[in-house]
Amino acid sequence: GATQEMLMRRLRPLAVIAAALVVVAATYTVRDQPAAGTAPSGTADATADEAVAALSLPGPRGELAEIDRLIGAYEQRITRHTTPGDYRILGGLHLERGRLTGDVTAYIRSETALNRALQLYPDDLDAQNLLAAVRHHTHDFMGARELAAGVVARDRGRLDAVALVGDAELALGQLDEAAHAYRRLEEALADSPAVQVRLARLAWLRGDVPVATTSAALALTAARKAGVRGHELAWYRSFAAQLDYDLGDYTAAERGWRKALREAPGYHVPTAGLARALAAQGRYDEAIGLYEEAVATLPEPETVAALGDLYTLTGRQDQARVQYDTVEVIATLSEVNRRVFDRQLAFFYVNHGLHPDRAVTIAEAALRARPDVYGHDVYAWALHAAGRHHDARAASDRALATGAPDAALHYHAGMISAALGQHDRARRELAHALELSPEFDPLQASRARTTLAGLDRLQRVGSR
Repeated sequence: GATQEMLMRRLRPLAVIAAALVVVAATYTVRDQPAAGTAPSGTADATADEAVAALSLPGPRGELAEIDRLIGAYEQRITRHTTPGDYRILGGLHLERGRLTGDVTAYIRSETALNRALQLYPDDLDAQNLLAAVRHHTHDFMGARELAAGVVARDRGRLDAVALVGDAELALGQLDEAAHAYRRLEEALADSPAVQVRLARLAWLRGDVPVATTSAALALTAARKAGVRGHELAWYRSFAAQLDYDLGDYTAAERGWRKALREAPGYHVPTAGLARALAAQGRYDEAIGLYEEAVATLPEPETVAALGDLYTLTGRQDQARVQYDTVEVIATLSEVNRRVFDRQLAFFYVNHGLHPDRAVTIAEAALRARPDVYGHDVYAWALHAAGRHHDARAASDRALATGAPDAALHYHAGMISAALGQHDRARRELAHALELSPEFDPLQASRARTTLAGLDRLQRVGSR
């Protein structure tokens, strides 16, 4: 009914945890401030529903144009009269813009508007929950959990806040707590694509591939049945394609990402995904063209580095150097960029033989903020690069503990084992990485094969 549709609308924007880009802090000139504690007006709420309904143009460019129009209208409104509801709506629009584009600037502007809304009306649960979503997007996961849990404590029926609590727990490595939150969502909205995609992510981290792939397929089917389209439908399809890629089925991944691009032409998520799938098939020139397109839309460090790697593999060293120099600039441009891109920068340093001690420092801080599987993994990889192989072993073992079938985790573990002289274990781990996804990374998969071949030669020599 209407209540379920309202919950679906609240849950749906939480499905995408997008990458982020350049931060430009924004401030607003505020006039005619009402007394603190004034409740948001019913008119503002009705306008919010109209704003949501208006976001119906096909494809990300059309949606973005409509969002920008609404942002301009609300920025004008707050110069003429100030209500908490107007600031809340403006904050929600900036959040949606950030979700669509991956631009951290939008999240910062959203936070500014939402903080103002809460100054005017501190008890606004909608504003609190939107602010929790912003903090999640900017990787303040503890802050997101605290805010969302506060909303749930005051209104246990707020499934949008329950979803955010679960997402924050997942990011913080608390899989059982995340599962508890997601069970509540599933009991209420089992057919929601936003719920199914969360169940898929949780299952993947726990190593349950059948449940992960089934839930991803259910999410996509549910999204289509619910009338989801444009970039949102493309995101669900991209999620399923990424699972295909991670499981080594690059043809299926290519097919999924191509469909996603037909649903949302120009959307950076499937553009970069398709580039990965083509690179894994050795189609470097096609992949480079797509990476160039993705970087032009959203120059986030991981994608920029991937483009640089393909330039390296095709002998374009000067172009590769430009991309590699750009990675560090983007990742360290501001405090929020450093937080959002901390793992990407640490991986970039290690994978390209740069600044091992700096990589350890970054990875250690990233682990404190986000102690999940990949937090332990990046810390292990950085410690390995710095020659601290025994410490790296302990961190890598923690990364492997949940059973996530990620080839990179097993590749890192195998390289650490090789450095420790644990050759039998190294062979098993490297072989498993390549079995999971033979071309999981254009440079690193090649290194895995080279190291494994060397270990095999040592074994043959030793057996003579």
